[in-house]
Amino acid sequence: MQDPAAAGWTPDDTQQRIIDTQTGRHLVLAPPGCGKTQILAERIRRAHAGGVAYGDMLCLTFTNRAARGMRDRICDHVDGEAAADIFVGNVHRYCSRFLFENGLVPAESAVIDDDTTVSIIAMYMNEMEERVLTDGRRRRYYSQVMFFAHLMIELELGIPKPLRLHPECATRDDIAVMRTICRLQDRPFTAEAMADIYEHNDFYRDLVEADAFDGALRPTARQTLLKMRYAHAYTAYKRQNNLIDFEDLLLYTYAALRAGGAYRRYPWVQVDEVQDLNLLQLAIVDELTDGTQTGDGPTVMYLGDEQQAIFSFMGAKLQTLELLKTRCTGHIHHLGVNHRSPKYLVDLLNAYATNELGSDPDLLPRPQGGGAAASHELQLVGSDTLETEYDDVARLARTLAAGHDEETTAVIVSSNNDADTVSQRLEQEGMSHFKVSGTDLFATPEVKLLLAHLSVLANDRNFLAWSRLMKGMMVCQTNASARQFVHQLEARAISPTDLLDYEGTTCVQEFVRLYDGGDLVVFDTETTGLNVFEDDIVQIAAERIRQGKTVARFSVHIETGRDIPRMLGDIVNPIIEERRHQTLCGHAEALQRFLDFVGNDVLVGHNAEYDYRIMDYNLRRYLPAADWQREHPVCLDSLRLIRLLRPDLKAFKLKMLLRELQLEGENSHLADADVHATVSLLGYCRRRAQEMVDSQQEYLARPGVQERIRLLRRNYGGLFKDARSRLYRRPDDAASEGQDMPGGDNTAAGRDAAAPAVVAELQRFYDALRRQGWCPEVKKLDYILRFLADDIIDASREPSLKEQLDRHIMEMNTFKEADLCGSTTIADHLFVTTIHKAKGLEFDNVIVFDVVDGRIPNYYSEGNPAQLAEDARKLYVAMSRARRRLFIAYSRQRQVGRDLKPQRLSRFMGSVRGMFKE
Repeated sequence: MQDPAAAGWTPDDTQQRIIDTQTGRHLVLAPPGCGKTQILAERIRRAHAGGVAYGDMLCLTFTNRAARGMRDRICDHVDGEAAADIFVGNVHRYCSRFLFENGLVPAESAVIDDDTTVSIIAMYMNEMEERVLTDGRRRRYYSQVMFFAHLMIELELGIPKPLRLHPECATRDDIAVMRTICRLQDRPFTAEAMADIYEHNDFYRDLVEADAFDGALRPTARQTLLKMRYAHAYTAYKRQNNLIDFEDLLLYTYAALRAGGAYRRYPWVQVDEVQDLNLLQLAIVDELTDGTQTGDGPTVMYLGDEQQAIFSFMGAKLQTLELLKTRCTGHIHHLGVNHRSPKYLVDLLNAYATNELGSDPDLLPRPQGGGAAASHELQLVGSDTLETEYDDVARLARTLAAGHDEETTAVIVSSNNDADTVSQRLEQEGMSHFKVSGTDLFATPEVKLLLAHLSVLANDRNFLAWSRLMKGMMVCQTNASARQFVHQLEARAISPTDLLDYEGTTCVQEFVRLYDGGDLVVFDTETTGLNVFEDDIVQIAAERIRQGKTVARFSVHIETGRDIPRMLGDIVNPIIEERRHQTLCGHAEALQRFLDFVGNDVLVGHNAEYDYRIMDYNLRRYLPAADWQREHPVCLDSLRLIRLLRPDLKAFKLKMLLRELQLEGENSHLADADVHATVSLLGYCRRRAQEMVDSQQEYLARPGVQERIRLLRRNYGGLFKDARSRLYRRPDDAASEGQDMPGGDNTAAGRDAAAPAVVAELQRFYDALRRQGWCPEVKKLDYILRFLADDIIDASREPSLKEQLDRHIMEMNTFKEADLCGSTTIADHLFVTTIHKAKGLEFDNVIVFDVVDGRIPNYYSEGNPAQLAEDARKLYVAMSRARRRLFIAYSRQRQVGRDLKPQRLSRFMGSVRGMFKE
């Protein structure tokens, strides 16, 4: 554990006061460049030294990028693996973990993104989803449908009105329609009445068409009921397919916490970027906070900057900060020193904040050093027209690159269209650059397909990943038909991998055949840890069953030189006491006795992949003459079976299954007891499987299904099986493959190290897609590969593909293009980005594009004081990305039809214009 002085960092006075604050609720207002992340990490070190367990700390923020930055800084301050006990992430990620770990949603649920939402609603509207995704007007309507679906869930769950995410989706017209319906039925308009209309749409459509309904209102009523119909269908589809969206994560988490269940709470909490949280997210944080564990109440530190509140379109409101100011009265802190920017930039930002944002000048940071701006550090760049402005900005970027080739430069724009045009002009100038705008690189169908391949290797029950593969590998023509195909398989307890692994049968049918036709050996292991490559087995237990009846038992305890964990979660590890009463065998003797017991019978385990693999590596170490995989190529998994047969269950741990299914046995974390419980579970699976066999056989025999199976095997079967065979291969095993850095120069001028397994697999799959013509070129793929190799994957700690996927696949599916901008591997020094995507980033030189009235502020903000104020904050965010030089570009005229009309520099620049050279 490193103190700040040892790390070469000396906190300033304002930083030190916040670091020393370790009790109560506090709000820290932190402008850019004031060293906030360092403070967060140092507070953790201090709190732990004062007796707070790492597991009792919760660190939340708004974006995944900010969370990764916080996690990296924490790792610099916290020794070893201890940092893993601290949850660091955004609110959505915490909610996802909360719902799954507490069994509040089916364990097979998948989280969908906005594009998948569009695809689902487009299916019901019979529209082409690709067209909707490029049509802003239609996307806005789809959003209203989704928002209305969430509103009805909020009413169902009893979410308080101030916390509802998008109440405006029920428009005045919608309310008028529902009030009229209620008046005709002589009942009050209430939440219950609204839910009744929502649930019985067909009945009320007939009512609207009746003569008694107001004819003038009828067209509006039809549209309201149509919106409600699509919203209801969207929710029903999600529930039928075990899907949840990002808003669902928040709503279901808050409802569960508010109901007062025995869920984990935290006595020590840090929340960053609070100005970007909506009130529901803040309420979730409140519910997670618990002060009963300490005599002084909870310790909660909120950090934010009202000058950077620019995400109102995502539900964030300044109301959140105002609420916190009231809550933390007497405990509001201000970071007082900007450690990042020179004096002239700090003075500029402070003047802008004072005059345009209404900030108190006494609360703004002072620069760390002195010095006035040179003649070229702050400049206004005026152009005649927008067209010439594009060219002028491109030339300015070239000049900066030539004069400061080691510095970074960003052109920050207001719209995606501007970003595209600026990018084109830079290309014409021969300027290599990285563009962050429009469709995110990680949201493109091509990158989603690449990640889907990794996702099914990590979890072959991933509904969304298989759906994307069915479309991307040309098995199904549309995303909707791909999802429907995977759904039809899962409804019959068939996994897509069954179609690749079995000929004319399935996992469930094969289980029935083996269960009825011969002996099975059900086995379990207790081990020194979860690393299948290195940990030791310390107990093996097994039962031989014949048609469900136990005919023989086996158990052996094994010596080990490795430490056995004292705790398993929050319970004492029972194996430690048990070993005091048992005779311990040597490794080789115990393993051979187990092999002799098994003979040639088929193996079964619960979560068998783990037991099978750790047995394999223990045999390699201690009984190398045995060839485990050759002698026992088949190992059935009761966990896989119950997931197939009961995907509706909310947890699949053995203890939970015994209770939920009312089966005999106990999950005691001793191998012999766990084996007996697994035998009981297998009996249930056999009874349940019988109900599925006929349905499976009928469905798989359909000609259309047969054709899809043929295409899946031909197009993806070999790729999937080859990749799966490499999951547990470590570099020494793969040395002959020469896994060089994909996309890189592997000469002496290139990379010295081999690519991590995940990177090599991505490249391998991409190359296969390109050979078949199934994937257009992903021009930025090399950025992703290098980002993963250099910034994400630590191949020394996680050498195999399996280990890398287990640790990173969830994170990989949350990456955004802006994450790459902070990567140490990005060779480009020139960036083009929108204001919203630039937030949280910093560059040596910033050019803010087209800062004119009508753009900043936006024309549509006129007459809306709240939106005008947010537009002013957007310009502050754009300017505060600069570390050294700032250029404000604008055009003096705009094209209106055939005429050129004069326009002026943004009104927001009035108070600081004199600080720039023109």
